[in-house]
Amino acid sequence: METKKIWLAIAAVAALGGLDLCAAYLAKEYSMRPRWIVFAGGLFAFGLLFLIYARSLRVSELWVVTFGWVALLEIGVLVIDRIHFGTAIPRHKLALAATIIGLQVLLMLPSKPSPADDSPEVDQGSGVVSGVVSGVVGDRSEVAG
Repeated sequence: METKKIWLAIAAVAALGGLDLCAAYLAKEYSMRPRWIVFAGGLFAFGLLFLIYARSLRVSELWVVTFGWVALLEIGVLVIDRIHFGTAIPRHKLALAATIIGLQVLLMLPSKPSPADDSPEVDQGSGVVSGVVSGVVGDRSEVAG
């Protein structure tokens, strides 16, 4: 992946996490004190979130963007719930949340290619190994010509 695309994906994940956190905050506010302006703000935030999500899928894979966005949202919701709304979250639950978020981040990190990644692909319909066939066909045509 190009460096520009990586930075665009990171920016999209940050924007999605921020917008979703904002919308979650507005939803919580609306549930406690229903006002049309809060409702309209939530609709706007979710609409913008959808547009950015759709655009971000042009530069990155669905699962990478979604996992990054969800990890940021989880952190933000825990912070807002604890600080702004005064919700008591036991330490063991915070530790579990940190573990889950850490595992999600590990899933998004690039992995080393394994030797299995270099093996030729088998066409399931015909049982023919691609790459090998093209090489064999190419060799025969050179001999015949």
